[in-house]
Amino acid sequence: MGTEHNRLHQLKLLLTNAKLKEPPGLFTKGDPYAEVTVDGQPPHRTDPAKGTWEPCWNHPFDLLVSKSSEIEIKVHIKYRFKNDLYLGSNTVNLAQLLRQNASSLQHSNGPVCNIDKHLTLFDKSHNNVGAVFLTFTIAPEADTLNSLLSSLQVATTSESSSASGAHSQENGGTEEEEPLPQGWELKFDQNGRRYYVDHNSRTTSWSRPKPLPAGWEQRLDPRGRPYYVDHNTRTTTWQRPTTQNVAEFQSWRRQLSDNQEANRQNLENRYANSDAEPSSGFTGTGSSNSEEPLPSGWEKRVMDNGRVYYVNHETRTTQWEDPRVQIKKASNLPLPPGWEERYTGDGTKYFVDHNTRSTTFQDPRVAISATSSGIHYERSYRWKFGQFRHLCSRASLPTGHIKISVSRSSVFEDSFNQILNIPPQDLKRRLFISFKGEEGLDYGGLAREWFFLLSHEMLNPMYCLFEYASKNNYSLQINPASPINPHHLTYFKFVGRIIALALFHNKYIDKGFTLPFYKRILDKPLTMLDLKSIDEDFYNSLKWVKENDLEECGLELYFAHEFEVLGKVEIHELKPGGEDILVTEENKEEYVNLMVSWRFTRGVEEQFKSFLEGFNEIVPIQWLQYFDERELELILVGIQDFDINDWQEHTIYRNYRRSDKQIQWFWQFVRDISDEQRSRLLQFVTGTCRLPIGGFCELMGSNGAQKFCIERVGKENWLPRSHTCFNRLDLPPYRSYEQLKEKLLFAIEETEGFGQE
Repeated sequence: MGTEHNRLHQLKLLLTNAKLKEPPGLFTKGDPYAEVTVDGQPPHRTDPAKGTWEPCWNHPFDLLVSKSSEIEIKVHIKYRFKNDLYLGSNTVNLAQLLRQNASSLQHSNGPVCNIDKHLTLFDKSHNNVGAVFLTFTIAPEADTLNSLLSSLQVATTSESSSASGAHSQENGGTEEEEPLPQGWELKFDQNGRRYYVDHNSRTTSWSRPKPLPAGWEQRLDPRGRPYYVDHNTRTTTWQRPTTQNVAEFQSWRRQLSDNQEANRQNLENRYANSDAEPSSGFTGTGSSNSEEPLPSGWEKRVMDNGRVYYVNHETRTTQWEDPRVQIKKASNLPLPPGWEERYTGDGTKYFVDHNTRSTTFQDPRVAISATSSGIHYERSYRWKFGQFRHLCSRASLPTGHIKISVSRSSVFEDSFNQILNIPPQDLKRRLFISFKGEEGLDYGGLAREWFFLLSHEMLNPMYCLFEYASKNNYSLQINPASPINPHHLTYFKFVGRIIALALFHNKYIDKGFTLPFYKRILDKPLTMLDLKSIDEDFYNSLKWVKENDLEECGLELYFAHEFEVLGKVEIHELKPGGEDILVTEENKEEYVNLMVSWRFTRGVEEQFKSFLEGFNEIVPIQWLQYFDERELELILVGIQDFDINDWQEHTIYRNYRRSDKQIQWFWQFVRDISDEQRSRLLQFVTGTCRLPIGGFCELMGSNGAQKFCIERVGKENWLPRSHTCFNRLDLPPYRSYEQLKEKLLFAIEETEGFGQE
C-alpha cells in the first residue's frame, strides 16, 4: 500500500496570471515571478513580468506528483539592485483538488480535462496579498486519472493518518494537545483543513499557537492591534514571543552585558593612575587610595555581579568612578571661568557660579577632569542634561512672554501661522499658551499640553510630512513624498522650530523619531547596522553583498539604484558614471558605504535641511554635542512605561490620608486599567503622558518640582477635575470603587479642556 501511495504521476500545470496587491512602502514596481514547488523538490520558476502588479505568465509546467502531493505556489518580486522580495504563497493539496472535481473528471469526454483554480496568496503575517490563477490538465485516457481517482479513499485515509501523526508530533508524541491560549479557537475550512482563530486580534493562522512564555501577556492597543507585554523586563513588542526567541534574546542581553562590562573594565584600568597597582576588585583607585576614607556623604556599594559603585547621599546620585580619584585629579585643575571656591561657617567647601548666580557642593572641576582624560563614558547623563539646561537658561530672555492662542480643533494651523511670524529670539521668552473658548492661566501645564497636542498633529503621517519607518517600527522618519505639498519645506522649518522649542523649554512631544534620525540631528556617522531598524530588507541585501563573492554568484550590480517617488522613477548614481561602473570584490566596500549613505538621505535632503534650519534658530546643534541618539530621544520623548510603585511612592495628598478608602480605590483603579488608560490619566492630570528621566519624583509644575497630588474636593456626584499646572487631581469622596472607576474613566476618556465638573 505504501508503494502505491507514493507512486508518481505526471501532471501538467499552467500558471496563467495573477492579481497582486502593491506592498506598502515600495517606491518602485518590481518584476513579479512565481515559483512552483512539489513536496520540497527543486522549484520551477516563471519568467519575471516587467513592472506590473497584474502579471500574465502563461507558463506551463510538467510536474511529477503523488496522490498526497502538496503543490506550493510562491510569488516573489525581482529588483535590479537588491535581493528579491518575497510577496506571498499558498498550497494546493492534490487529493483535495481531485476530490472536489471528481465528478467532472470522471465524465470528461475530451482528450484532456482542465481544472481551473483560483488561489489566494498570503504573506508571513497571513495577510491577503493577491491571487494567482492556475489550470491543471489531466488526460483521461492515461492511467494517471484512473489511478489517482481510484485512490482518493486511500489518500483520504492517509491524510487523516498524517494529520494524526503530525498532531502527535506537535504534542511531543502524546495523544492529547495542549490547550489553546486564551481567546483562540480551532476551526476547519470547507476543505477540512484546520486553522486557528485569534478572537483577541480577529486574525487567523494555519499554525497552532503556543502558550506565551512565563511573565508575558497579550493586550490590545486602542486600534485593536495585539501587542505583547513582558512583565519580566517591563518592555513591549508587536511580535508574538516564543520560548525560543525569548531565550535567544536573553542570551544576547547577557552577552551584551558581558561585553560592556569587559569594555568598562578596560577603560577603567586605563584610567587608573599608571603608578598605582590595581586592587583585587576594581574601585577606580590605586591601592593607596582604597585605604583613604571616602569624602563625607559618600558610600561604597557592591552590586550582585560584583561591580562596585559609589553613592552620594548629599545629591542622591550614584556613579561608577571612585570620588577620591575625581577629587585628586580635579585639585590639580583651575576652576572654570566665573567660578569661586568658598567655605560655610562649619568649614564645608562649596562653589559659587557667578555666571548663573547659583551655588553647589559639587566641584565643577570633577566633570572637567573626566573630560580632559579623554574618557567620554564618565560624563553621566545627568551631567550632560545639566550642562544643556544651563545653556538654555543662559540663552532665555527673563523679561516678558510670548502669547500663543490656539483652538483645539485647529492646533496645527493656528500654531503654524503664529510661530513662523515670531522672531526666533523672542521664542526664547516664557511661553504663555491659551486655548480659545477655555478659561485657564498657563503656569506651565497648558504649555505641556500644547506641545503634546501639536506634536501629535504635525507628526501625523496623514499629512505626508513624516511616515512610519516600517510596518513593525512606529517611529517616524521624513516622508520622501512630502513635495506633494508645495509648501512642505516651510512646514519642515516649522517642525524644526517646535522640536527645538520643546528641548529649550524642557517639554515633551507625543511621538518619537527613528534613532538614525536623531543621529543625523547630532551629525553622527550612520552605519549599515542603523539600517536594520528602518529597512530590514535593504539591510539584508547589503549584508549579503558584503559577505558573498559577487563574481562567484554571477550577480551584476552597478553603482546606481532605482528610486520612485510620486510615480516618477529615477536612477540615482552613487558616484559619477555609476550606471556603467560594475561592483566587484575590490570596490564593493565603497558600494556598500555609498548605498548606506544614500538610503538615509534619498529624497529627503531638502526637507532635512529645512528642519535643521528651524531647529538651529532655537537650539544650536553644538549644545547637544555631549548626547548620543538615545539620550536625545529620552530628553525629547521621556520615559514610556509606568512604575506604579514609583507613582504611588511620590504622590502627596490633601484632605486625604494614605489609608482612606478612596485613595486605596484610586491605586486599585490605576493597577486595573491598561497602559493606554494610565497614559490618559497622567495626561489628564499633568498635561502630558510622558515622564521625566527620573520618574515621578522629578515631575515639574509651575514652581519647579511638583509631585503628583490628590486632593479631596467636591461632592460624590461631581466628576474629577485636574490642575495641570500643579499636577493635582481633585478627587471627590466617592462611596464605592465602582463609582470612582466610572467617574474617572469618564473624565479621562470623554472630556477635554477645563471645567469638567
